[in-house]
Amino acid sequence: MRYYFRAIVRSALFILGLMVFGQGTFAQKQSYTKGYYQFPIRPGLANSLAGGLGDLRSNHFHAGLDIRTQQREGLPVYAAAEGYVYKVAVQRSGYGNVIYLRHPNGQTTVYGHLLKFSDPLASYVREEQYKKQSFEIDIFPEPGKFNFRKGEIIALSGNTGGSAGPHLHFEIRDSKDNYLNPLYFGFNEIKDITAPKFVNLAVRPLDINGRVNGQFDRKVYAPVRLKDGSYRLPAPVSATGIIGFDLVAHDQMTGTGFRYGLQCIEIKMDGREVFSYNIEIFPNASTRDYNNLIDYETEQETGQRFLKCYVPDGNNFNLYKTDAYKGKLNITDTLSHEVSIRISDSYENVSELLFTVKGEPQNPPLPVYDVEVNPESVLTDVQENTLVVKAKYYRSSIPFATYYAQGKEIKKKPDFYANESAVFVTDLREYRPDSVRIGNSTVKTYLRSQIFAGVASNYQADNWSVDFKPTSLFDTLFLTGERSFNALYINNRGTALNDYISVAFTPDKIPENRERTRVYRYLNGDYRFVGGTWDGDQIKFETRELGTFVIQTDTVPPRVRLVENSKKRIRGFVGDGLSGIDHFRALVNGQWVLLNYDFKKGYIWSEKLDENQLFEGELVLEVTDRAGNSTILRTEIAEPVVIPKKSRKRKR
Repeated sequence: MRYYFRAIVRSALFILGLMVFGQGTFAQKQSYTKGYYQFPIRPGLANSLAGGLGDLRSNHFHAGLDIRTQQREGLPVYAAAEGYVYKVAVQRSGYGNVIYLRHPNGQTTVYGHLLKFSDPLASYVREEQYKKQSFEIDIFPEPGKFNFRKGEIIALSGNTGGSAGPHLHFEIRDSKDNYLNPLYFGFNEIKDITAPKFVNLAVRPLDINGRVNGQFDRKVYAPVRLKDGSYRLPAPVSATGIIGFDLVAHDQMTGTGFRYGLQCIEIKMDGREVFSYNIEIFPNASTRDYNNLIDYETEQETGQRFLKCYVPDGNNFNLYKTDAYKGKLNITDTLSHEVSIRISDSYENVSELLFTVKGEPQNPPLPVYDVEVNPESVLTDVQENTLVVKAKYYRSSIPFATYYAQGKEIKKKPDFYANESAVFVTDLREYRPDSVRIGNSTVKTYLRSQIFAGVASNYQADNWSVDFKPTSLFDTLFLTGERSFNALYINNRGTALNDYISVAFTPDKIPENRERTRVYRYLNGDYRFVGGTWDGDQIKFETRELGTFVIQTDTVPPRVRLVENSKKRIRGFVGDGLSGIDHFRALVNGQWVLLNYDFKKGYIWSEKLDENQLFEGELVLEVTDRAGNSTILRTEIAEPVVIPKKSRKRKR
């Protein structure tokens, strides 16, 4: 018998910041001094962006602007205003080489993915790396140690860290480290007269009595753009009960093919505003809340990022202007209701979607069957506080399901029929069944416990356990899970966590080589390293993602290939097939040598403390992966090999 279980986190709309609503959608909380900052790349010339503030990225909102650099590295990066270096860092991922400038107005500008820093800052960073014998480094120089005037070159643009291509990442932050929208500061280098675009609208039930097209399922519509520039849905939406909207839409900017985040969303039903926001700033420490403010399950399964246009359960910020239903719609009649969704960008370019929501009768009569047909399959699905059970092709003159919960039997009729299935919906706050029987089929729900947000809690099974911190959850979680052989299933990958949980489990078969065995998250045929430590026969690990966890043994050491080990420089490539590179170290005659690292290419190259000093003697290069395997390469520094060019014969 087939079964599956999953938990859907119903979060809401993206925007992690402080919003202000005045007379209209475009009202801003504060004024912005135009001309205080200059554009940091090619100032005074036409520029374009690859990303903007609030763009939806994996596990976070994008902060600031990604400024295109003509698909090349090495462009001068200018100080946007007078300031001193508050922080400088070198990271293998993230922002890569990055500078933070603190300005007299209390704000900070950030410049990321740099190729290299200007001197004397570059020399200072290199000296600190040699002192700490570390490629990755965070430094907070004494205020005033490195000052820059407005328009002075501070670095060259690059492609370091987690950058997917050459560009400059540029941010403006306020004195509380909140992200501000740089486009509000009046940079004439960026022009935009192109309106945003609607892509998809999902309508979903938000309580146990909600229905969309007669079903307890989300329905996705593709808006159609008309000749006048407005958008319509191809057909009315049929619904009853409490429903909500998820939106896929993006800004477009003149002259580029990139997609950007929205600035404003405003929703009205029958002319009355039910939801709106206007993103202006959002806290640096809160970008993880992104996972509670989108349809996380759909993103995990399809990659599409739907913004939720209502206030989600577990929301910690006063972000929205809504009605009593917090942006949700309560359809209690069978009338037609006119809905408009208005979206706009930072330049007040606007698009509007218009459609009708038609109320449908609540609790329509069930079909009557005079045959008895057992279900082909019974599937269970946990959606927030609701258990949905679908019995495919089930037919009966007296249809019912038997729920087994805490030793009790509870019989329930179908709530409706859809797609050839009898569908039963149950509020898990009333009872939590461990199995369900329909016809001759019995399936387990794997429901284990109800875990509340905001408090520390623990679930303990015979051979696995989970510890939750007060900050682990956005909202109440109905925990599902099962250990099977050497794998552990916890809810599914569509369940979003706010913070880490601690997990421990004992596999059926204890690996022979525990020292090299770790936990990996299985996802789409791939194994992603998680880690873990062994305590006897039990392995313990932490994770901020749920799904399927398996143990894997990695005994293959990292790959190391030198392409140059001359007196002038050391260059090469490193890689690892399963667990990934953890750290590396190079010694020349016993002295530590700085190796820069481009993790995207696996490329390493030396940078001397004194460029005039030649490498002499033995090179020892040690590379270790995250499972603890090491490759140690020993060789003598050699003279560079000069390969003469082949003579070319002239063509007659």
